Amino acid sequence: MSRHDDTPGAPAARTAADDYGPIPMDRVREIIGHPAPFIADKKEAHLGEFITRFIAHSTFFCLATSDDAGHLDISPKGDPPGSVRVLDPWTLAIPDRPGNKLADTFENLTRNPAVGLVFLVPGLREVVRVNGDAFVSDDPDLLTMLTADGKPAVLAIVVRVREVFSQCGKAVIRSKLWEGDQRGLADAVVLGGDFYTMHVAENAGKMADNLGDKLGQLTAIAEHQYQHGLY
Repeated sequence: MSRHDDTPGAPAARTAADDYGPIPMDRVREIIGHPAPFIADKKEAHLGEFITRFIAHSTFFCLATSDDAGHLDISPKGDPPGSVRVLDPWTLAIPDRPGNKLADTFENLTRNPAVGLVFLVPGLREVVRVNGDAFVSDDPDLLTMLTADGKPAVLAIVVRVREVFSQCGKAVIRSKLWEGDQRGLADAVVLGGDFYTMHVAENAGKMADNLGDKLGQLTAIAEHQYQHGLY
């Protein structure tokens, strides 16, 4: 049983976490195995055309930051499609709208520029992840560029992209997140195709080296995993 100090705000003397212990990475690998080469090598250092379109149609994403002591914070963000701007293949501009004024993200960015982002598009199971370094800007032209509903952004976060990669849709399927989206945003991203076909087309050379004759089967492989490999 967990024991807690009666002093308000005091840390617990013991919590449920103390009933367990960490395992080393070699034990983790023993349990989960190793990724296929095309997955291990999927990270890119820039935003390609397909990923740019994905971000342009994303209406929800999460932004993770950390202070100089390594304490993490993650902030959900939602906006109309196109609110996050791709300034070039290595730079994102993210608007900040009126909120609760806690400014945890901004406090962290003044101490540690590292950020992690997860972008979702309604109706698509797959997600896009971006890691990089960021800073806060109040540049008037940039805030105007990030206008929504006739109002410029309050502040802007400028992200220098370090790595970009996609992640399969198992988490979205398990959560039954999408009940159907009437705006057609998913179709606008994949242009009548599907996520993996578009992703392969953009990274054909790299993925061909890793997948070989399975390159054209990637969508079928993913669908099989969605049907039979969720748990």
